[in-house]
Amino acid sequence: MPTRSGRRGFTLIENLIAAALLGVMVLAVGLAVSSTQKASEDGQEMILGSMAADDLLSELRAEPYATLPTYNGMNQPVGSIQTLSGDAYPDTYWAIGRSVLVEDVQYQDGGLGTKINGRRLVVSAFDDNRTLLQLETFVPEPAP
Repeated sequence: MPTRSGRRGFTLIENLIAAALLGVMVLAVGLAVSSTQKASEDGQEMILGSMAADDLLSELRAEPYATLPTYNGMNQPVGSIQTLSGDAYPDTYWAIGRSVLVEDVQYQDGGLGTKINGRRLVVSAFDDNRTLLQLETFVPEPAP
């Protein structure tokens, strides 16, 4: 009977090593896809939060100066934001909430020594876990 001089196939150890390497590569690709998806969702939330906060700040700036304090403490929970006139936002804003802070402040110009009375408006956009961003503006008191 002739003897074999070469071997055929892989040994059990070689197969186990190859399977382990394949498993590590599949796990790495899965983790990369998962973290990319999370970053994409976070980015989308930041964009929607920015748009929602900017919209509300624009609406508040259009309100009469005397009525601004009535909006202090306004809170629109996540998933139920609406315009000041009561129109609901599209469903794409399901993960966004907003709140408003109105403060009477006085700014002083150091160079001229003038004082400007007005109201500081701060609009915050948030999700279930964190504040996404805050936008702030100053509305000067109208001249008498």
